[in-house]
Amino acid sequence: MRQSPLLLLACMLAAARAAGAADGAQPQSYSPDYFTQFQAATAMDMVSRLPGFVFDGGNASRGVAGNVLMNGKRPTSKTDSLGDVLGRIPAAAIERIDVINGGAGGIDMQGYPTVANVLIKEMDLVSASATASSSIMPDGGMQPSLTGNYSLKRQDKNINLTLGWTRSPDTSQGQGHRTTVYASATPAAETAIEGSGINENKTVKLNYGQDVLDGQLTWNGAYNPWTYQSQARFDSDTRSLNSNDNAGRTMEQGLAYTRDLAPGASIDLRALYRSADVAAESTSASGGNTSHSLANTTASEHILAGQLTWQALEGVVIRGGFERAVNTNDNSNTYQANAGAAASPLGSAWVQEERVEGQLSSAWQVDSALSAEAGLKIEHSSLSIGADQPQARAYVYPKPRLRLALSPTPALQLRLRMEREVSQLNFGEAAAYFGGADKSLRAGYADLVPAKTWLCEGALEYRFWERGAAVLSYTQSHISDVIDRMPIRAANATYDAAGNIGDASADSVTGMLNLPTDGWSLPQGLLKLSTTWRSSSVTDPTTQETRRLSGENPLAWRIEFSQDLPRQRTAWGFSVDNGWSNDSWQVAERDTSSGSGWARAFVNYRPASNMMVTLELNNLAGRVISYDRTHYAGDRLAGGVDFVEHNVTRTQPFAMLRVRRDW
Repeated sequence: MRQSPLLLLACMLAAARAAGAADGAQPQSYSPDYFTQFQAATAMDMVSRLPGFVFDGGNASRGVAGNVLMNGKRPTSKTDSLGDVLGRIPAAAIERIDVINGGAGGIDMQGYPTVANVLIKEMDLVSASATASSSIMPDGGMQPSLTGNYSLKRQDKNINLTLGWTRSPDTSQGQGHRTTVYASATPAAETAIEGSGINENKTVKLNYGQDVLDGQLTWNGAYNPWTYQSQARFDSDTRSLNSNDNAGRTMEQGLAYTRDLAPGASIDLRALYRSADVAAESTSASGGNTSHSLANTTASEHILAGQLTWQALEGVVIRGGFERAVNTNDNSNTYQANAGAAASPLGSAWVQEERVEGQLSSAWQVDSALSAEAGLKIEHSSLSIGADQPQARAYVYPKPRLRLALSPTPALQLRLRMEREVSQLNFGEAAAYFGGADKSLRAGYADLVPAKTWLCEGALEYRFWERGAAVLSYTQSHISDVIDRMPIRAANATYDAAGNIGDASADSVTGMLNLPTDGWSLPQGLLKLSTTWRSSSVTDPTTQETRRLSGENPLAWRIEFSQDLPRQRTAWGFSVDNGWSNDSWQVAERDTSSGSGWARAFVNYRPASNMMVTLELNNLAGRVISYDRTHYAGDRLAGGVDFVEHNVTRTQPFAMLRVRRDW
């Protein structure tokens, strides 16, 4: 790993540390009175208005925590998004919100440079809300949704019930065309494309908590059946029709127990069980022939975790803990060539990953200007593939980390993070590599293992005026055992499989600017600008040439503006981004996916203090999605271009009307 950025960041921290400060790293607190000007009704409304704070909901299904805590804890549920949890907490229940930078106060930052801690009052409270909404398409089509929530908090007991039914259009579908140009004398083919899709979800969620044995015990359960149906028509010399009819359900139960053991010490225990079933049915009809395929997937996850926190000295917090997770995925596929033929199995795959992780870390509030956190996680991971692979492949990965945060002045903070991260294997890739390919073909190749990343990140944050903030960060990564498509060569054929293709380097620069517009005759307005530039380098396993990482978006930017008008009981705003563009490489194919910018505008109106009417206009410019496919005869090293396919789809603008009523 290159050393010059590390030395530069170290020098920056040392220089700033010498400047000294009296304040800086202390949490910034915001009382409910601060949010009155924004007509905030929920904790989510309040978090979204925090100065210089960018909400990140994380990815609960992958075990990635968000950057908002509630009374210093994160939700147990994996089916409940962080935004939904915050949206159910009424503003009247909030005592204050602390914005914590760099680990001040001994908070476990979970890898984030900044987190918000929502402190909920110890009070009896009964609240309920109902939200009715509908998407409105240009042709007049409507997809209604209805969600209700009830919360009760009495003394040490609390209960929350959520019921929901939602329908939404697949906004990636639309009208377009496909052009295929062949290298041979075959004339180019033109195909008109028209597609549509509908998602439908039903949700039942129940959370219950009460004091037990001098601690807090909470239980959560969720049941979520869903369906997705889509149709696509392809018109060329002949007409083809494709339809998908997918259905599934997710169930979850979680249990958490927290307790103070002694002054300065506490324990946090968690257990979670989650299961999911999916049946994906696809039918294709063309030229009088009909084919049919069916894929069934069953997945489950078991998690047991515990953490002990001890404040050993003033400003010194030590944490130790463990987590055991078992993930199982069972998939089977069948295919029927035509209506009169028997269904043929295409194969099945059973994959199980068992992961045990222990951790020990310490956070120090050195003084009011400097905080630090150092820790070590050791992960033991084993992977089992199918009944014919009884020997599980086991690996041990140490994951050290170091974080420093320095505030030479109350307005300025410098942050440094050095950490080793280990990715999670994709079950489909692992099953295809270990279970699908002939063992003799893989004899000369190493087993598929997770990618490992050493990263160094430095950030400079400056706060100005009351709500203004500017952040500039630079991240340098060295990745080993990158997972991508790779060739497995036999005497008479070359196979395309997922595998470890070697090492890569990646760099990114991110800038963010929050600019209050009060001085521009736009009181209570906030302009947000953000951009990220990415660059990477890896050796292509097929051509041995240097290229970017698959799926990398080189440049992303976003512009947002919002303004609160309390006298008019209204808020309005808009946002626009530049879409995406990325490439991916297979052994005999290069694909380029891109989408034009997405523009959105909204108006919120409060006809009463307990009612909100929202109108959203989405995809105002009509996003254009293109997919270019260059296919080679043989592979990209030895074969020439076989054909080039260009797909273009224009998606439709749509509106969303939503009414929320609180009690």
